[in-house]
Amino acid sequence: TPYSGVKPDFAGNEQGLLDAFLQYPNPPVQATTGPPGAGGTVSGFVLTSSPIPPAVDQNPFWQELNRRLGVDLKLTIVPSSDMATKFATLIAGDDLPDFIVPALFTPNGLPAGVANLPAWLAAKCQDLTPYLSGDAVKEYPFLANLPPQSWKDCVFNGAIYGLPVPRGVGGTLMFRREDLLGQLGVNPNPGSFTEFRDLCRQVSDPRANRWALAGAPLDFISQMLGLPFRWVSQGGKLKSRYEFEEFKQALSDSAQLFKDGAIHPDNFTNNAPVKQWFNSGQALLNPDRYTAWPQYYNENVAGPSFSISGLRPPKYAGGGFASTWGAQPTNNFTALKKADEGRIRQLLKIANWLAAPFGTEEFLFRRYGQAGVHYTMQNGGPLLNQAGVTQTVLGVRYIVDAPDVIFIPGIPEATRKSYEYQASIIPTVNIDPTLSLFSDTWSRKQGQLGTIINDGQNDILSGRKPVSAWDDILKQWRTTGGDAVRGEFEQALASG
Repeated sequence: TPYSGVKPDFAGNEQGLLDAFLQYPNPPVQATTGPPGAGGTVSGFVLTSSPIPPAVDQNPFWQELNRRLGVDLKLTIVPSSDMATKFATLIAGDDLPDFIVPALFTPNGLPAGVANLPAWLAAKCQDLTPYLSGDAVKEYPFLANLPPQSWKDCVFNGAIYGLPVPRGVGGTLMFRREDLLGQLGVNPNPGSFTEFRDLCRQVSDPRANRWALAGAPLDFISQMLGLPFRWVSQGGKLKSRYEFEEFKQALSDSAQLFKDGAIHPDNFTNNAPVKQWFNSGQALLNPDRYTAWPQYYNENVAGPSFSISGLRPPKYAGGGFASTWGAQPTNNFTALKKADEGRIRQLLKIANWLAAPFGTEEFLFRRYGQAGVHYTMQNGGPLLNQAGVTQTVLGVRYIVDAPDVIFIPGIPEATRKSYEYQASIIPTVNIDPTLSLFSDTWSRKQGQLGTIINDGQNDILSGRKPVSAWDDILKQWRTTGGDAVRGEFEQALASG
């Protein structure tokens, strides 16, 4: 049931195109009346991708959030990189908080590192189906406003076991430094792989500390070749991207670009600062999630001429654009500890407040804090100051979140470009058939399987091994668990 209290400047659609806003509505809509909580303590185990914020006694934002919620919010805030370890410790102690983020959806689309997740949810967490299915969810209008596809990732054992943190299906794109490519006088819109390769060679100049690519464009070339993101269904049978002969072509082309000096030489190092390379102009092309669009502008120090846009993949041999890959519609989900009906309804009221949509006063505070304390409005957008950057990252947006929108604060033209890019790709986006399905083997072994693939790719891309070595790498991946994952997904597909 979409919320109608705020109108976007550019409307999204049911295919997955997000609403876009050129500025934050002024004045924002006051969407609630009074705190949703009824006092007492509410606890949560949440994740963050930012530095851990100050504790509540040193954090005015946290204190004000408690006042607006009407509860004493006790949070265990965990860096996303430590989620699997910390979660294992949490469930071993069996002292669960009210809100539990049991898993972060990985780029491959499944909860990371949780063995027997459906069984654990059934044993320890609340079945929310009576509260949220059908018309029941209308008691919580902001939860009812969340996209239907994001709820699919909360369904286990035929029941609703979580609250979604929705994301757009636009996924990862190839960002380009539009300003610098224009200054270099090259064609920023290659029409085939050959033209893409030529562009990369033309703009790369190690003596000027400039490379075309922050990393190997393996996924981008895979899209040019029409390969799937992860799996494709062929008559009910699944075939992995890694099993196509065309994937070897993508490996070969990417390795050649590395030899050509078109890829930043430090890209194989752990935690390579690719965003810094991109913003400083050391790399002119960088693949990243669509959510990074405002991040680049927030971190930009290059001045007012800084301009980025998205590069659509051309078909490998030319003749139009290739399809991009659709992303998981959910960043993560949050389960609730089993409790009596009164407690569950109280927690859902709090979750409903936390899901207030963009354009409301509640969203503005939750995401940016208090005006004059944590942010200032500039050109229609809230710009965080240092207090805002450090205090507001409590991880509450990973308990539940509003539907995502396209919005680059204070830079309407950047918002317009981001919307136009998504509008161009969404109609033909390629959705993996296994998204929102569960495989226990994949949930347990994806780290191990990912290491086999990533190490093998890096050996070939760096020239340590020939492309022909991929056959043995693929065989190891299949026997270690790849074939078992395939079978479980095929069974899930067959069962509907």
